[in-house]
Amino acid sequence: MDKYHLIKEILILLALSIPISFIFQKLKLPVLIGFIITGIIIGPGGLGLISDISSVDLLAEIGVVLLLFTIGLEFSSLNLKQLSKIFLWGGLFQVVITIIVTAVILFLFTKNTYLSIFSGFLISLSSTAIVMKILSDKGELDSPQGNISIGILLFQDLCVIPMMVIIPFIKDIGSFNSLVFIKAIGFTILSIVIVYFVVKLVFARVVDYIAKLNNRELFTISVVVICVGTAYLSARLGLSLSIGAFLAGFILSRSEYSHQIVSDILPFRYCFNSIFFISIGMLIAISVLVSNAFLILGGALAIIILKLVIIIPIIILFKYPLRIAIIVGFYLAQIGEFSFVLGKYGYELNLITSQNYQFFVTVSVISMILTPLLIKIAPKIGIFFQRRFKASLSDKEDDLQMRRVEDLENHVVIVGYGLNGRNLARVLKETGIKYVVVEMNAGTVKEAKKENEPIIFGDFTNEDILVRAGIDGAKVAVIAISDPVATRHGLWLIKRINPKIYAIVRTRYNSEIVELQKLGANQVIPEEFETSIEIFSRVLDQFHIPKNVIIQEVNLIRRENYKMLRGISLESKMIQDIRDIINLTLTETVLIRKNSKAVGKTILETKIRENTGSTIIAVVREGKAYTNPKSDFIIQADDILVILGSHAELDKAIKYINEMELL
Repeated sequence: MDKYHLIKEILILLALSIPISFIFQKLKLPVLIGFIITGIIIGPGGLGLISDISSVDLLAEIGVVLLLFTIGLEFSSLNLKQLSKIFLWGGLFQVVITIIVTAVILFLFTKNTYLSIFSGFLISLSSTAIVMKILSDKGELDSPQGNISIGILLFQDLCVIPMMVIIPFIKDIGSFNSLVFIKAIGFTILSIVIVYFVVKLVFARVVDYIAKLNNRELFTISVVVICVGTAYLSARLGLSLSIGAFLAGFILSRSEYSHQIVSDILPFRYCFNSIFFISIGMLIAISVLVSNAFLILGGALAIIILKLVIIIPIIILFKYPLRIAIIVGFYLAQIGEFSFVLGKYGYELNLITSQNYQFFVTVSVISMILTPLLIKIAPKIGIFFQRRFKASLSDKEDDLQMRRVEDLENHVVIVGYGLNGRNLARVLKETGIKYVVVEMNAGTVKEAKKENEPIIFGDFTNEDILVRAGIDGAKVAVIAISDPVATRHGLWLIKRINPKIYAIVRTRYNSEIVELQKLGANQVIPEEFETSIEIFSRVLDQFHIPKNVIIQEVNLIRRENYKMLRGISLESKMIQDIRDIINLTLTETVLIRKNSKAVGKTILETKIRENTGSTIIAVVREGKAYTNPKSDFIIQADDILVILGSHAELDKAIKYINEMELL
């Protein structure tokens, strides 16, 4: 055998994944699906370019370890506090109900108890990697559907640990021995405690010590050693590699170096995860896929429908609108990557036959491939059903929604009570301007009502909710949410009800500006460009450009609809306006401290004009202004000099005066 065969196969594996991933990137589809398709093509069931699958499986195992390690790092207490309700109860209901329903349905067909329960475990999990990637790409991580999906996914990931503990006992469920089970659980808990304290008391301190050495290479190596070492320790104690990696990440997430650890480990994770997803694809035989296409596609659709039927009512139970429940259902309708980990574990324990395992893998991959399409159509389906069923279950429970806000005219309707919505409401309250908030997070609404905020629970893409908020009599509508699809539809609806309303819309990306303007937005505030404006404003401030000049330039950029920042060619008049602003003769004020060499000297002796080109046009002393001071005017401590010059001359003057201070 060629001693370089492993290197050759890894080269083939990664080299072919590059063009396929590039194509998927251009098609705006998750690259992970491209990896799976790469595996199908090059695997033994495809072109057969990879012969030593065992070596690839080993690399894939490392990928799983790194994946769980980074998930543990991201599984911080902060996330749990923010998503506590949906994480705990929503995740619990989804996992338990899915397992029970799946097990009952399969038992009716197979009469096989352990296979039915095991299948329930596999189907209950969704793909954290794919869903998080799509949420990030769509800018919906902070949206209601994003928060709900992340909360449930975190719970699912945590459930992998107890599932792996329970799986060995499933096959012997008919002759279940409670004493053996209790002993196994006790040993598992003891092993987890041992791993926990080894990481907490030894590895965490090692990381802390190495971090203080300021050696990047040594720090990265130590993190990899801790990740793989903890996984190996847990495996030797009878747990799985994955459990140990997750525990290591979870414990180190509390470290002050967690962000650095994530940045160091991510390149390894991306590389090995690609191998993991490619290895999944290599399990699929194209001939089996083609010959059983209808059965496999039917199985994938059955799983998707089953998860939709379970997830949608659960989300509605938490008082979220039907539209959001449908979107979340489609987000979580696929089979997850950890299902493959559990599936392989069960296959090794003979819980599932080779034929059934092949069918499960193929169906799961198809469900993952269908995910981007399902997520793309989910908002339209959600809006369609919301129109058909206008009255949500929660409408009857909210007194504010049962009547129209008839006592308000020329008020502001704020959509979304996040950071931007809260700040706007605070300012409006202080200035005496009336407003109504529309928010669909029940917990947020409950807290806001305690503070006597005029807030309505509901989805603003529902016409009834907008009418109850008095949108037809409002003067301004502000849409400040992180849901592009809902923003577009809601804006269209607002303008249809009240064409004269002044609509201000927040968006994350500049690509949405033109479309929102076509829908009737009077002002579109893109976060990317506003961040850019804030950055260059602070840079100009460091060069002593006066605030009023900076404001003029900012207003000019906004007036021209961010054309300069969008890379659009500017009109010559606008370019000249910017140049005129920058080249204005400006003023700046400087405080003369007691330790300055300028104290006791005349203006002429300071040589400020000679060295910088700027001119002192006034001196403020003890609240009194001395304008046009003569060259023999003596400068005293705590004087404020008013200097005239261009921005370049002022910059020199400030630097020159600061250098005159005695250290």
